[in-house]
Amino acid sequence: MRTAEQRFRDGENDRNWHLDRARHSARLTIPYLVPASNDPKLNNKDTYPVPWNGIGARGTLNLASRMLLALLPPTQQFFRFSLDDAQLAQNGVGPEEKTKYEEALSKIERMVLREIEASNDRVVLHEALLHLIVTGNALLYIGSEGLKLYHLNRFVCFRDPMGDPSEVVVCEQIPYGMLPESIRKILEEEKEEELKGFYDNQVEIKGEEEDTCKVYTHIKWEGNSVRWNQQVKNKIVPGSEGKAPKDKSPWLALRMTAVAGQSYGVGYIEQAAIADLQTVEALCQAIAEAALASSKCLFLVKPSGVTKAADLARAPNGSFVTGDPTDVLSLQMQKSQDLAVAMQGKEQIERRLAQAFMLADQRNAERVTAEEVRLSTLQNEQALGSIYSILTTTFQVPYVARKLDILTRENKVPDLPDDLVSVVMTVGLAAVGRGNDLEQLVRFTTTLGQTIGPEGLAQYLKPTELITRLAYSMGIDTLGLIKTAEELQQEQQAQQEQAQQAALLQSAMGDPKKLADAAQTAQDISNNQPQEQP
Repeated sequence: MRTAEQRFRDGENDRNWHLDRARHSARLTIPYLVPASNDPKLNNKDTYPVPWNGIGARGTLNLASRMLLALLPPTQQFFRFSLDDAQLAQNGVGPEEKTKYEEALSKIERMVLREIEASNDRVVLHEALLHLIVTGNALLYIGSEGLKLYHLNRFVCFRDPMGDPSEVVVCEQIPYGMLPESIRKILEEEKEEELKGFYDNQVEIKGEEEDTCKVYTHIKWEGNSVRWNQQVKNKIVPGSEGKAPKDKSPWLALRMTAVAGQSYGVGYIEQAAIADLQTVEALCQAIAEAALASSKCLFLVKPSGVTKAADLARAPNGSFVTGDPTDVLSLQMQKSQDLAVAMQGKEQIERRLAQAFMLADQRNAERVTAEEVRLSTLQNEQALGSIYSILTTTFQVPYVARKLDILTRENKVPDLPDDLVSVVMTVGLAAVGRGNDLEQLVRFTTTLGQTIGPEGLAQYLKPTELITRLAYSMGIDTLGLIKTAEELQQEQQAQQEQAQQAALLQSAMGDPKKLADAAQTAQDISNNQPQEQP
């Protein structure tokens, strides 16, 4: 059986090929995301290249922010627990009991959301999204303390033919002073074995505080479970072994775009913007250098003229100098037409990059309606549908399952049966689908109202069903919000009875006997009304 270090060496060549391509993408967008070297000591002394334009960095940050707000929105519930109707019917659960179950699940949902809000998960996820956009790969560890991110230059990944991760090896270089006692003990034993037979056993081991130690974390997916351990000097660190079900794994090997037969993904930059970024980088460099050369102010003086250059240089502003105006000329590049062509090409490419990065591309006019802004946002969200489909499967669902598992083991929430309760995402790709449903529903009701009028609309449409569908398409929880058919019927009956009482009292005015009979009848009607249950 090969050790974690050996498996890391086995996958290093394949990883380095993707890492070089990621460095090229990072150089055009955010250079510090992928250092030039894998050695942390050298990275601290690296000088990162500065791009000649900022649209790559601005677009990458904007795209990562959009994806973060779509995957983990701060003001919206991004998941819900769904009950299996077939299992409920098989267990003999009625509608009233189902409502109680849904209310209990809603409380658990809010508890999970509070735990997420109190953690640093969004900060780490934003960094992970930046790496997914630029490099196409990222590794997340979901622990009880929060999320931890591993960059592509810190791990190697192996996937099975179905594209699921089968093995991941992480290499961390940790200073000796920050190592736990169990690892330091292994290193001291290893050092004593190396020194045995060559030096005296009392030789002091020096340099521990300056050096670093490579700690390997070996993760393997086997069947329906995932196992992991840490190794130092090819020895397993005591107490580092772990095991979890596959659907509740704390290790998430993410990739932006799945490529069949490859263990690593392709970043969004390389997929949709690398060609335009390279072109606009070259144009921006040429325009900037030409502008700097054009801004340099030089004067030429005829060698045979009467005007002396020294007199011009020494003369203060507004003074008189003896000379001929034709002897002095200003040096000009005369490249304005060539630079205009470069500027025009740069603007066209920047417009294409603005569309690729979902930057604001609204109509330049005095009156831009809110509907135009909403449709533009919806189109941008639709363009990210393929990305959401991958991240929903590889991040959102496992993330919620792992968070729920952590809270269950800490006895903060009860254990939910897997065959009865499932997690359903309400944002990301689901939000794109709901946005399409909302647009079609609004367009349908508007067109129908214009065709048959408000009276016909009220005649042919069910108001309760229309309200429910509108709330669902907007992602609003309708539990306890919309009146049921029984409640509406009770209110209508109460209004009819009140109208009957008013009519009886009105007809009995002026006759004491009839007034007493009407009051008694109204009291009987009031006593026969159904009482609300507390």
